[in-house]
Amino acid sequence: MNTLLKEALRMPSHTDLQAVFHAFGGRQKEFNWLLTDIVAYSVPILSSLGETSQSSLWLTGTELTQLLTEAERSIQFIWGVLSGFRPEVDIKNQPISVYPFADGNPALWQPGVQIQHPLAEVEIVCWDSGYTLLLSRDQDLTARFRAYFPEAVDLDEYNRSQQS
Repeated sequence: MNTLLKEALRMPSHTDLQAVFHAFGGRQKEFNWLLTDIVAYSVPILSSLGETSQSSLWLTGTELTQLLTEAERSIQFIWGVLSGFRPEVDIKNQPISVYPFADGNPALWQPGVQIQHPLAEVEIVCWDSGYTLLLSRDQDLTARFRAYFPEAVDLDEYNRSQQS
């Protein structure tokens, strides 16, 4: 299920992953995360990911959660894609066959949006500090996200309405 979060009382600036992970109820730790196309302020290891073509970072869910919770303040992700993989999917030491990206990706705004990496289970897209997109094959993650952010809408329905 695909979800779009445009305005949220619990996330006054997009994309605050601490809020997203709070919505997940800690389930982000069940995944290994590929971070690509990232532009984020105040965190050099993350900010550098958007500076070069196809830069990426692999983190376990625990490492990513720790990075966010140890930050002095909430990290604002301006652009980027966080692709979540089940631990049994081991592609960390292989070349990235599909490089997920947000900035300039028109496919995100078409009905029937798909998770960009075919082996990923979940994808969080940070869109220009204005939107957070959640694409997930995991119904529970989607349900948790939508319960925490009741103002979230179905991304596919939104995309269809924009084409009319």
